[in-house]
Amino acid sequence: MSEAQSSWGSFADTVLDFRCRPPLVLDLRKPIERVGVTRLGDLGFGRSFGIVTAENPRGRALPEPVNAVRIEALRAEVAGLGVAWLGVVACSPDRSHCEESIAISIEMRSLIGIAQRYDQLAVFWFDGAAFWIEPVRSSNARLRLPVSI
Repeated sequence: MSEAQSSWGSFADTVLDFRCRPPLVLDLRKPIERVGVTRLGDLGFGRSFGIVTAENPRGRALPEPVNAVRIEALRAEVAGLGVAWLGVVACSPDRSHCEESIAISIEMRSLIGIAQRYDQLAVFWFDGAAFWIEPVRSSNARLRLPVSI
């Protein structure tokens, strides 16, 4: 395991459950298959986009009611931008830890600005072919996913 891999811990093991019908679940431990890329395009995320949460700032667990208020504020902010967005649940593979998140079709710089306002360590970025962990309030290097094939 590389230093970059180990420094991001469980971030690289995230499973994304997009809130859409039919369901779309992407396991970031595996390469994104063509059908997944096509579905993302069908949802309005054909090119690059990011995923951000407002929950658990800097990785510190907050009570559920506090996280709920934070995610509602994020949804309201994103809804006002006039861009494609969709709810996503980002979970550990065993679903023991999940965070409400939002997929949003904006430039990375804007996404990172949002994440900074919600005091997040990182965001996920999709470049059209693969997901990346992009640091926000972390000194860790960016990391292309999956980390092992």
